[in-house]
Parts: sequence; C-alpha cells; structure tokens
Amino acid sequence: MKTSIVIATYNKLEYTQLCIESIREYTSQHDYEIIVVDNGSTDETVSWLRSQSDIKAIFNSENLGFPKACNQGIEVSNGDNILLLNNDTIVTNNWLTNLLSSLYSSEEIGAVGSLTNNCSYGQSIQVPYNSIEEMHLFATQYNQNSNPILWEERLKLVGYCMLIKKNVLDEVGLLDERFTPGNFEDDDLSLRIRLAGYKLLLCKDTFIHHFGSVSFKNNVQKYLDLMHTNQKKFTEKWGFDPEDAVIHTGLVGQIISAPTDFIRLLEIGCGNGGTLLSIKHHFPNTQIFGVETNQFSAKVATRVTKYIHLSLQEVFDSYPAEYFDVIIIGNLGCNNETNVSTINALQKLLNANGQFIVTVPNLMHYILLKKMMAGTISSAELQYWKLSDIEETFKKAGFVELKTMGLLEEVSSKEESIFIQQLAEMSGIGTTQPYEIRNFMVVACKSNKDHYIKSLINNLLLQKDVKSCVNRLADIDTETVLEIIIKTAHDQKIDLLNFVAIQFIEQQKPETALPFLSKAFELKPDHDPTLFNLGLAMYTLKQDQLALDWLEQICHKNNEVVQWISQIKKQIYNDSYEKNKIKFLLRRLENNVHQEESLAALLQMIENKEVTLEQIHQIVDKDMIQKSQIFTQLAVSCYEQSILDLVFPFFEKALQFDAENQDALYLLAHILYELGDIESAKIHLNRVRVKNSNVSFLMEKLSEVSTL
Repeated sequence: MKTSIVIATYNKLEYTQLCIESIREYTSQHDYEIIVVDNGSTDETVSWLRSQSDIKAIFNSENLGFPKACNQGIEVSNGDNILLLNNDTIVTNNWLTNLLSSLYSSEEIGAVGSLTNNCSYGQSIQVPYNSIEEMHLFATQYNQNSNPILWEERLKLVGYCMLIKKNVLDEVGLLDERFTPGNFEDDDLSLRIRLAGYKLLLCKDTFIHHFGSVSFKNNVQKYLDLMHTNQKKFTEKWGFDPEDAVIHTGLVGQIISAPTDFIRLLEIGCGNGGTLLSIKHHFPNTQIFGVETNQFSAKVATRVTKYIHLSLQEVFDSYPAEYFDVIIIGNLGCNNETNVSTINALQKLLNANGQFIVTVPNLMHYILLKKMMAGTISSAELQYWKLSDIEETFKKAGFVELKTMGLLEEVSSKEESIFIQQLAEMSGIGTTQPYEIRNFMVVACKSNKDHYIKSLINNLLLQKDVKSCVNRLADIDTETVLEIIIKTAHDQKIDLLNFVAIQFIEQQKPETALPFLSKAFELKPDHDPTLFNLGLAMYTLKQDQLALDWLEQICHKNNEVVQWISQIKKQIYNDSYEKNKIKFLLRRLENNVHQEESLAALLQMIENKEVTLEQIHQIVDKDMIQKSQIFTQLAVSCYEQSILDLVFPFFEKALQFDAENQDALYLLAHILYELGDIESAKIHLNRVRVKNSNVSFLMEKLSEVSTL
C-alpha cells in the first residue's frame, strides 16, 4: 500500500527541509512518495527541490494558493492514500504506522488526522519539550502503539496533517479552489467526506510537531481578513457558518455520569453535532438528541444522531415529562421572557436527578460596560445576565441545586486592563474578575444534593448500577455523605456505613472506604463486622500490620478470620525476613565472614530487583560501621561480575561516606584505567596518599599511556 505525501511550499526553505528530512527518517518502513508543489518561492526552495532525487516536484511560476497546489499534487500522485501535510511540520516515530492503522480499521473511515502542539479544534495538546531533540523523545514515547481507544470521531480534521483514502477523494472530489489562497478548504473537504457517509477520526495516539501557519501569519491583518472572507464563502456554499462545528468542551466536562451509564441527553442549538459527537465518545451509552433550527446544519447533525429536531416545539410534542437526564445549551442568549419560559418548560423535561447545563452572556463584561458608556450598546445586549438574574430565574423554575462558574476571557491590551482596574476601584469590590467574565456556565439540578446522595445509596442497596453509583459517591465530599447517613439511617447507621464501605472496597477504592469505617468504629468500637472490614481495607491497601491489628480485635473470630490472621502473620514474617536478610548479608560482608558467598547473594538480589541501591544505602547508613568499605567491595564485585551500570554508583556512595577512602580511590582509578578513561583515572589516583607498590605500578601504567 502506497501513500502519496503532498506538500505545498512557498518560501520558508528551512521548514521544508526539516519536514522532508523527518519524513525520510521516520517513514522508511512504508511505501511512500513525496510530492512537493512549489508556489513560486523566491528563496532557495526551488534550487534545493531540484537537487532532491527522491522528490516529485511541481514548480508554479506564481503563488496559486494552498488548495490549488494540493490538487496539483494529488493529480500526479499514484498512491492508495493521499496525505496532505504542511511544510511547517516535523513528523515523528510511528506517525504513519499509527495513522494507517486507524484509517484502515474500518471501511467507514474516510480520513484521519493526528494531534500536535499548535492547532485549533481540539487537535493540540500541552507539550513539555523545548527543542527538536526533546520533541522527538516525547513523540517516541507518545506514539508507541496504535490504540483504538484513543481514536475519536470528529466533524472535521484540520488540514495540516490529513490522511485520506484515495478512493474517497475520487468520490467526493478535490479541494475546493474557491478558498484560495487557503483557510476553510479543510472544513469543506471534511464536510463532503462526512456527507458521503464516511467517518473522520482524530488519532490521539499519534503526535507530530507543527510550527503553525508560518506562511500566512507574516501579515496578521491580511490573515484575519482572509479568514473572514473564506468563512463567508463557506457559509454561502453550505448555508451555515463553519463555526457550527464547535465543540462545547466545558459543557461536556460538567456532565455528572459514569462512562458506562445509559442516559438521555438533549442539546439545544446543536449546530452540526460537534458537541453531541464528543459526548458520544466520552459517554458511549448515551442516547443523544438535538435541536437545530438551521436545516442545513441539522442535515449534517443527522450523521451524528437521527434524533435531530428543527424546533424546540417538536421536542415538547415528541417526548414526555422527565424524559431526559441531561439538557445542554451552548448559549442560552438573553434574559428575556422567551428564554425564561424555555427554562421553565425544559425543567419539566428533566427527570428527578436531571442536569441542565447552559452558558449565558455576562452583562457586566467590560466590553459591554464600555458600550454602555459610549451609548452604543444594543437592546439585546442590555438583556444579558447578572449573577442575581441567574439565581432568581433558575430557582423560580424549580431548580434546587445551582452552580455558577465565570468563564474568563483574556484581556487583550494594556489599555483595557487599566479600564478594568478602574471599574474595580470605582465599584469597591477589590477584584477585576466580574468584568473579565465573558459568559457564565450554569449547572442546575432539579433535586438537591441530599436527595441525589440518597438516591445513589438506595441504588447501592438495590445493587443497581453499582459501579456508576460508587464512582459518583466517590466524587462527592465525604463529610456530606457521612452526615446524610448519620442523619437518616437511625438505628441502621453502623450497618449502612459498613455496607457503603464494602461497595468502595469491591470497586477497588479502599482508601475511600476508610472514613466510613472510621465513623462506624467511632460509633461502636467493639462491632466485629466493622473491625473485620477495617482489616480488609488495610489488607487491600497492603498495610499488613494494620490489617492484623484490626483483625485481632475481633471478639468472635470464626475459622475464616483465624486462618486469615495466620496468613497475614506469615506474610509479615516473610517480609521482615527479606528485609533482615539484606542486613544480615551486609553485616557478614562488614565482618569479613563468608565474603564471596555474601557478595554473590547480594548481587543476585540486585539483579533480580529484590533490592535497590537506595535500600542498601539506607541499611548501611543506619546499621553499619564500615559504610564506605562495604560500598567499595560491592563496586569491585559488580565490576568483576560485569554489572557495569552499578559500579560507579556504588563507588559514589563509598566516597560520599568517606571522600578520602584510599582503597576506594585506588580501586576506582584502576577500574577507570581498565575501561580506558585515563584522565579520570589520574584524577582519582592522585588523591591516593599512600603510595604502595600497587599505586606506583598503576601510576607508571597511566604515564606510559599518556606518553603514547
């Protein structure tokens, strides 16, 4: 299978060279061709390309733009796949292997893309590196294996690195050249691929480096004007704004549900279905519904779910009260009579534990306040929300639990920062945050937290959705859960505390179980089931001695408990023996008793990873007298046994305890000489004060080597 890598260039030769060299280095295991279409570069790009024998190059006399150049490259390609790659990228280990694995994982897949450090639409991640070398090390670790769990279906892929099946391109057509010189041609192509019935996957198991729009962003204003122009062209072509593909990641992050839960979720104003697709990825068992009034966007959204409605009234007519678990709105809009009525109506569609998650615009944002002062604010903007409006409106609608978060917007200039500071000073509130908040995110629940916690505990008692309920309880403040149990369980509170704790232990959360068991013990210290469960929790946490302490307090021990206590005691003894075994061997080594046998046993334990250098250091430091000499013996023994990676660490420890240890200095110098490090050997040998025959002989050897 052959891949045609198509790269458009316009100057910036240094980036092109980095890109192509990385392809050569990290793609050798694949059948591929490199096709470069140059758009009339005026630097050394053309002459360099002509000198490269492995590149199929096309030279345009003028800049025909990115879409046209890519199309030219595709037209002369002969691969089974087309990979559109920006020239300001650096590809990495396993990049194409992982992308191809994803692309051919199903006939439904039309195109795939990678993650990077610099990209829009959620295709970038935070990176730790500061150089190309560090980047490749990071990418090698990141791209280790192709992993289907890390493939996420998307509405669009950004075209800096987009791998497409050639037969899919043949079906949907090439890049639309109306978007020349570039921008939104990848949105357009992504949309056509999806409308043809194919899926797009973002491969979160694949990372490449992207410098980012080095050609376009030399002139920022020109770039922004081009973005606006092409955005308008896209809207004219398709009947909706390309921003309708937005993913409201903040809203998705507020959904209280386990990934395995079955829930019904409705998004109002779902656009093309980008947020719904993200929810489908994070919560696979969710049944998703959408409302989108733009019929063209709605048509695209039906590729995500068939439950797309063109009006909110359709939803009210189609579904009964309390049908949905979650309702989300990316932007509710103004605080007016229509939207207040909508909130009231939607509350009735939510079930008893339902969530309503929305964003609303902040009336007190500094830009709006500026407009008020200038008299240019619109009547719609005057109906944006204050915090007090949110509280009043949602409480009146019947929402009991309310959480409101301010979404800050970065202040873009020093002048605006001064203005915001002046607003804070005039208001006397001591903070600028209320004026920097562009939107509020509101999470409203029909039932209060107490009711929610009680419903989770009841589900546990009925053994219904146990894993989900345990995960949800673990996310709630423990003191709140304990307070509800103590307040409502009456005579059964100790039994209920133990029951909840056991659910945590069975779901591998023993540390979360401990506060519940501690409270039960506090209420009744001699309660055998509590003591047993405390022992179980500690045993699960590998705290054997604490487990034994709790179990031995049980008054009425049955055979199972007696056997378990015996088993734990044996384990504690074995662990103690292994620890004391190291000390025993080191003690024999220190006292010249069975040295060879002791050294062999210690080295075997080191090779088997039964003991570490630091563990030996701790025991020697605490319990031995001849500290430096012990480490010297271990270093020499490691050298003799060819365990070279421990030789110098042991010598380092020896000299930490005694920097003037003559044996250590001489033996270290001798080993360095044998390993060929003459200069280092001289440095250590010169520190040896006692010049015996061995030292003198080694000095002569070092001098001879230096003379040669």
